[in-house]
Parts: sequence; structure tokens; C-alpha cells
Amino acid sequence: MNSIDKHHKQKSNKRSILGLIFIIVGAVLIAKKMDIIPDSISHIILSWQMLLIGIGAFNILTNKNYTSGLILITIGAVFILPKMFDIPFEVKEMFWPAIFVAIGIIMITVRNRHKSFGRSESSEHSIDMLTIMGGGNRKITSDQFVGGKVTSIFGGSEIDLTGADLRDAECVIDVFTMFGGAEIAVPRGWDVQVDVTSIFGGFDDKRGPVENWGDGSNKILIIKGFTIFGGGEVKSY
Repeated sequence: MNSIDKHHKQKSNKRSILGLIFIIVGAVLIAKKMDIIPDSISHIILSWQMLLIGIGAFNILTNKNYTSGLILITIGAVFILPKMFDIPFEVKEMFWPAIFVAIGIIMITVRNRHKSFGRSESSEHSIDMLTIMGGGNRKITSDQFVGGKVTSIFGGSEIDLTGADLRDAECVIDVFTMFGGAEIAVPRGWDVQVDVTSIFGGFDDKRGPVENWGDGSNKILIIKGFTIFGGGEVKSY
């Protein structure tokens, strides 16, 4: 299977999973209107906590972004517990500290797991950017850029690739934004394909006319991922 067929298959799988999620949500809403599902269950299923859990699972299944996926699942799971169990107020006060501890453990564990399986790349040639409640920027000048991940939650990220070059024929940047955004600047001659699923947000290609350098390299940068209540853009200077 060539890279183009593989890319189309990944897009098809992502659409199928997203479509299945919408079908499930619609079916639950219909069942609630028909009083098939009791209120004690529907207020758990149709909650912002369950939304976070669903988005986290979607991010893991489709984008293999375990860091952002596990963080969202953890936050949703912790705050859905009071809806399911009678938890004392003293214990509820420990939720936010516990979430920070859990996020820290997830970030360390996932990063070390990637290294143990030989998946880590030198920071000079790849990007692994996580922004939570803040902002960050990164400039890549490597001529062996291999892609990476950009995650922005209640924050923003700026990536400048105008001085970089791709190592492989196909390079992927996995983007996830939630109540945040990501801005990626690329050289005008790059072939860029944007494949970002957006809910209550958008990811726009704001490049001007693309310059064809005619070097025959035919290298492709694929920007894929998921945005909700956020967005991003790819542009050229």
C-alpha cells in the first residue's frame, strides 16, 4: 500500500469512527426523549465529562496521541465520579490536585514509553510540544525534519518550519487543540495536506500561492489531528 492509499484509508477510518460517535449521541438523545433511558443515567452520558472522555478516546484511536487522550480521559473520569457516587466534600476538594499529579504521571510515562520502544527522535529533527494554560513557540531549522506532535489545551502554540526541510517523502504533524490554537508556518514550496477534524472550531490553510520549486523531491507534509472549541492555521511567509 503506497502512502497516498494509506492516507486515504486513515481518513476513511477517522470519518467512520466520528460518524459512529454521532450516531451513538443521536440515539441516546432519541432514547432520552422517549423516556427509554432514565434521567439518572442520561445526565451522566450527556455531560461535559463524558464529552471529554469521548474526545480522549477518539484522539487515541484515530491519531495515536496518547498524551492528550489520556489527559482528557483522566479529567473527565475524575469529575464524572460525583455524578455516579456519593463522594464526601473533603474528597472532592482533592480532585484538582489529583488531576495535576495524574497529568504529570501521564506525560512522564508516555514519553518514556516512546523512548523504550525506540520511537523518540532528536529534538533537533522532531517536535513534541505540549501547551496547557499558556503559550509556546518553536523554530525548526533541521534539514532532516521527521514531524511530531503539537498539543494545545487552553493555550496556543507557534511552530516555524520556514528554515527546515523534510527527511522522508511523507512527514506527519499530529495536532490536537482544545480551547486553544496552533499556528504552523511552512516554506512556500512545500506540498502540505491538512487533514484536521474540527468540532466548534476550524483549522485553515492560509498560505498564499504555492511556489513550485521543481526539484522533483515530491515530499509531503501532512497535518492531521483534531480540534474542539479551538483551531489553528498553516501559513507561509
